[in-house]
Amino acid sequence: MKLSVERLSAGYGSIEALHDVSMCCETGETVAIIGGNGAGKSTALNCICGVVPISCGEVCLDGRDISDEPPHKIARMGIAQVPEGRRVFPRLTVLENLEMGAYMIDDKAVFRERLGYAYDLFPRLHERRWQNAGDLSGGEQQMLVIGRALMRNPRFLLLDEPSLGLAPVVVENIFDVIAGLVKTSEVGIVLVEQNAAIALSIAGRGYVLENGAVILDASAEALLSDDKVKAAYIGG
Repeated sequence: MKLSVERLSAGYGSIEALHDVSMCCETGETVAIIGGNGAGKSTALNCICGVVPISCGEVCLDGRDISDEPPHKIARMGIAQVPEGRRVFPRLTVLENLEMGAYMIDDKAVFRERLGYAYDLFPRLHERRWQNAGDLSGGEQQMLVIGRALMRNPRFLLLDEPSLGLAPVVVENIFDVIAGLVKTSEVGIVLVEQNAAIALSIAGRGYVLENGAVILDASAEALLSDDKVKAAYIGG
């Protein structure tokens, strides 16, 4: 299965945030999108999910144009987004948050299977299952929102800045899980991340966005060794 954006342009009012952007991801691979603040990375994810309307171009799922579909229908097609900022339901327990991610699952056996999968990925969620999500640490909340998105077994998982504001040891743990997802579930991952080094270390391919346009498209290995990429986004 393939998710792609083709010659995509979008913006907010008179401000164009994306211009003529083309990218793709297939199930079973991780694709990183890197770039500075305001480059258009989050806007690209929001366009794919139908949250931000596009002005030109297409969002396609296996060749089908889904650009005009509403967000809830896009979610039912197997595209799940974990937005920036760890948006948990703070007054609900960890378990109730995970249940919210499974609202489309009617089969109790399937629900139990998906819940067990989330707990296996993040054992801390099982330990904290009766605790209100608002009382969790930042790292635990990030585990929760990823687990919640995985409850409905998406074909594509869009992650927006999962390392933001987290301690290095927590980031390492979460990225270990992300790296393993494509091996255990064949999900396709689109990873937006300002920590370019860690994003490219687990991705197969990457795109560099600058001022709303793709300026580089290459293997992760090639981007990691590119002098301009290292100087601008990695250091060294």
